[in-house]
Amino acid sequence: MTTLRPPLPDPRAIEVPSNRFLLHPLADRLVGPAIAAGLSANMASLAGLAVGLAAALAYFHWQDWRLAVAGWVLMLLWHLLDGLDGRIARATGTASPFGRFLDGFADYGVFVLVHVALALSLPDPVAALALAIAAGLAHAVQSAFYEARRAMWYRRLAGLVCVPPRTAAGGVIERLYNAMEARLGHQATAFDHRLAAAGPDMRLRLVMRWARTALPAMRLLWLLSANARTHVILVACLLGNPRLAWWWELLVLTPIALLCARVLGRAERLDEAEGAPTVAGPPPAA
Repeated sequence: MTTLRPPLPDPRAIEVPSNRFLLHPLADRLVGPAIAAGLSANMASLAGLAVGLAAALAYFHWQDWRLAVAGWVLMLLWHLLDGLDGRIARATGTASPFGRFLDGFADYGVFVLVHVALALSLPDPVAALALAIAAGLAHAVQSAFYEARRAMWYRRLAGLVCVPPRTAAGGVIERLYNAMEARLGHQATAFDHRLAAAGPDMRLRLVMRWARTALPAMRLLWLLSANARTHVILVACLLGNPRLAWWWELLVLTPIALLCARVLGRAERLDEAEGAPTVAGPPPAA
């Protein structure tokens, strides 16, 4: 008699809705035409940065709701280009450490441009810029945590217990970001060690239990995504106070990140009752 196991969650279950149902399908459709037009992955990243600059210029005049909406639409276009560059790199076999650095630089660069434009548009730009910098630092830490946990989710559901190493390409900035990302989750944990030591059936059972327990927190983490932040900026401007976006980063997203970190940490310890073997060393390399 064959025992049917419940299926693992759909890896896409944690995806941001606007990515899953709009931006990513659209990016998939544009890969072929973009390659045919001679657009490289790095060119797409730079185009996204240029679009981000246009969004910042629009948001500088956020008091006009039409320009605030224009800034939001331009940021959505940047998200589309951000998804397109990776697809072009994979389709053409041109993925590189520098391309990853350029993509990450563009991601942060767009938000820096927008937040600086908003701060300079306010009557007290020095105080506003100080608040924006504090929110930006929180943003960087939250984003590193979000990306690390998101990569962990996809890695484990794909059956991989090793953690792909980050390269040092991009210089000091890249190494600092990689180090922060590693501290916030991009590294093998004790749970990965147990998965590596477990047999196939036990490993599947442990991953299923972990995924079911972690799923609510992983879904909540989409609030830390770049897409969600893009929507918050528009809402703050339409409410007449861009500072609300920065306070959202500091006072709302920070507790959410801490809560999710606690829940996800607990999810990794639930397997101990299963009697999974524990080993001290790192999981085997891919």
